[in-house]
Amino acid sequence: MRRAILFSVTVNAGKAILNMPDLFIHLQSSCRLVTILCLAHLITAGFLWPLALPLEVKAIIVVFLIISLLYYLRKDALLSANDAVIALQLKEDMCCIVTTRSGQSIACRILGSTFVAPYLTVMNLQPAGKFFMRSIVILPDSIKVDEFRRLRVWLRWKWKQDQETGQ
Repeated sequence: MRRAILFSVTVNAGKAILNMPDLFIHLQSSCRLVTILCLAHLITAGFLWPLALPLEVKAIIVVFLIISLLYYLRKDALLSANDAVIALQLKEDMCCIVTTRSGQSIACRILGSTFVAPYLTVMNLQPAGKFFMRSIVILPDSIKVDEFRRLRVWLRWKWKQDQETGQ
């Protein structure tokens, strides 16, 4: 089995520095995220009914829950919205360029609140020149296995190292 080299290590002033090539990630829709979102919204609606609220208020809240479900399904799970992220490019200088379904490329900075685990990665990004951050939820079924492994290595080692050295 042939494996690609993920990174090289150089030593500068007694410190090891990881040199990693740019990483291109292509996202696809996630059946797991569809299931999680539907269950979370359904459970929330279920908790709503026993509350001592007028029926009209409950109905309005359910309408908002449905709108929320549709929004996040299109944007994060099915990737069918125009602002849905369909590709990522992580660069050596820790800049992340996201590409949306509409073809727009946005340069972002990876934030320290990014979460990396074998079962889930949540990338919190700060778009250049924007106040609000953007989160990208990546589950194992929304990305190729090898790309998911490379992304996790990139975020755990390269990004963490650059955060610690202040680069």
